[in-house]
Amino acid sequence: MPTRHYLRLLLRATLLTLPLLLLSIDGVDEPLARFVHEHGALLKPFFAGVMWVSEALQQLLFYHGLPVGWLALLLLFLVLRLLRRPHSTVWLVTLLTLVGSEAATKLLKPYFNRPRPLEVLSGMAPDAGFWQTAGRFDAFPSGHTAWVAGLLLPLALRFPPARPWLLGFVGLVAAGRVALEMHWLSDVVAAVYVALVLTCVFEVLTGWLRPAPPSPLSRREGELETSSNFSPFHE
Repeated sequence: MPTRHYLRLLLRATLLTLPLLLLSIDGVDEPLARFVHEHGALLKPFFAGVMWVSEALQQLLFYHGLPVGWLALLLLFLVLRLLRRPHSTVWLVTLLTLVGSEAATKLLKPYFNRPRPLEVLSGMAPDAGFWQTAGRFDAFPSGHTAWVAGLLLPLALRFPPARPWLLGFVGLVAAGRVALEMHWLSDVVAAVYVALVLTCVFEVLTGWLRPAPPSPLSRREGELETSSNFSPFHE
């Protein structure tokens, strides 16, 4: 997508996400968490499996503590950029968004100091409010959701055929964090928004690295050269 499309996407996402966040924080988070606590036991085994898959994926990215996934994304970008593949920069954007999403959540969590649903429902914190005066909490935003979205959102935006599967897995991880009572709805919404903002920003900033598409004239010349060299008797 051209740069202007990412800017438009960012504007639309902001206009949609901010009201949704405010609505969730004000009137949805706690009632939903209490409903899940009372009636969500049947869903927990399924979403525990989803979390297992996401954590296995994370272990592949950090093999024995080494960021092999980061290095693989960087190498993939460099090789495909040298080959002038049209989507080569998506791998760099994915790397930057993945790292940026993880870094952003680690910085935001201690600032907002928001307890998790289980901590509120077990009496460790009085409510789901931000900036708790007693205790150290780390609910907002969801780290699991942010890193999965940081890895998959850039690819989903660049490769439409794979988009339903990639976005579906991001949605499953986000729903799983709520179903397992680890996060409020607004925590996962904020995490996806952080990843989307970073994706759009890095797509714009790396736009100059994208290989220029061949001009119509050069494509036509290539076709004529190919057709002139072809012979049905050539073996």
